[in-house]
Amino acid sequence: MAITNLMKLRRSGGSLANVLQVFASNIFILGLNVGTGVIIARFLGPEGRGEQAAMIMWPSFLAYCLTLGIPAALVYYMKKKGEDQASLYMTSLYLSVILGFVAMGVGAVLIPFWMKDYSQEVISFAVWALIMSPITMIGTINTAALQSREEYHLYNLTRYLPVVGTLLILCGLVVTGSINPFYTSVAYLFPVLPVTAWITFKLVSEYKIRQKNKVKSGKTLLSYGVRSYGTDVAGTLSGYIDQILVVGLLSPSSLGLYVVSLNLAKILRTLQGAVTSVLFPKASGLEREEALKLTFKVFRISTIVTLIVGAGVFIIAPYLLVILYGKSFVEAIGIFRILLFQTAITSVSWILSQGFMSIGRPGTVTIIRATTLGLNVVFMNVLIPRLGVQGAAISLLTTALIELMVIFLLYTFKHRVELRHWMFSKSDVVWLIDRVRRQKERGSDAM
Repeated sequence: MAITNLMKLRRSGGSLANVLQVFASNIFILGLNVGTGVIIARFLGPEGRGEQAAMIMWPSFLAYCLTLGIPAALVYYMKKKGEDQASLYMTSLYLSVILGFVAMGVGAVLIPFWMKDYSQEVISFAVWALIMSPITMIGTINTAALQSREEYHLYNLTRYLPVVGTLLILCGLVVTGSINPFYTSVAYLFPVLPVTAWITFKLVSEYKIRQKNKVKSGKTLLSYGVRSYGTDVAGTLSGYIDQILVVGLLSPSSLGLYVVSLNLAKILRTLQGAVTSVLFPKASGLEREEALKLTFKVFRISTIVTLIVGAGVFIIAPYLLVILYGKSFVEAIGIFRILLFQTAITSVSWILSQGFMSIGRPGTVTIIRATTLGLNVVFMNVLIPRLGVQGAAISLLTTALIELMVIFLLYTFKHRVELRHWMFSKSDVVWLIDRVRRQKERGSDAM
């Protein structure tokens, strides 16, 4: 019965159905990531987990740092200028390949310097892994295109198929007794390649390689992208700066404890990821007032859900970590609880940020993210040497609170958002029930 209802929702379309699709995929991906994380942690221990994390984070980190805001621009303009979708996508693809190779060059110089305390084998592998940077860059363009086209079935497939591949390879390594930080790193990196190639081939075949107006499309994308680029960089650095500083300042075992805590805390991002994936493209097609109204309604509902889920996870945290990862990770319990609060606050802040993005004000988000990033770097450099990985977690929590406060002040005083719009009310429940009822009716009509 549940499967039948899900199929009806998928066929019926609509924003709620899309959010539910992405949310279900996020839950599935979370489960897969927990499975892969358990295998890595139990077979490699804190030190091996730290080495593995240090080797595989660079391709994604550098690729996301050099996007020039093109993925966000692609989502925005593919919704605004539907007739130019082909030219916009192909131009984005060309730019992403160039930027991917730039990321490789930057990484080849940076990694040996930053990871100087790691073994030469680990450093060499991390440098060779940079070959995945162009693939990652292309993947971000494909993801943006699928979001704009509202092809959430394919969008979800591109996200969980690589994780399925990773889990299968890890199981094979365990069975053959070949598990080590290097082979497990390959298990994380390789599955992305065939999925990215498949989606790229599909979209290029539809849009055709030869497209006119590439120069015009490039200027259009960069005009928005440059303004939102700071958001991409700040967001990427915010997501990685803690791990990068831990790599440079602490031991691999400390990084292993931190990464396990961080990945498990991401359970609260499942709803936020689903909402923002659908909210930004949807709100970008609305007028200013309607876009903000939709953003705040979604913010209120998602906040309540996040609080309920977060409270439950906080209570079972001590048992969850030990059961999943083993007693060697018991030290991570305190770090995990701090990061859980931080993740909850960051999740609702990012949903609110989509309002600025959808009304064509990406620069506002850029300034906010850049400011909190700068504070993060300062706090971490002060706290990590004194408190270790717990200092990194406290820094993230502090800057998350500051960011939410700044967003609140901007909406309240600059955009004249009244206090009542921040408060959950009965009308939100009525709206949500009405959306569910409409989706069911659409599902029934589709049948």
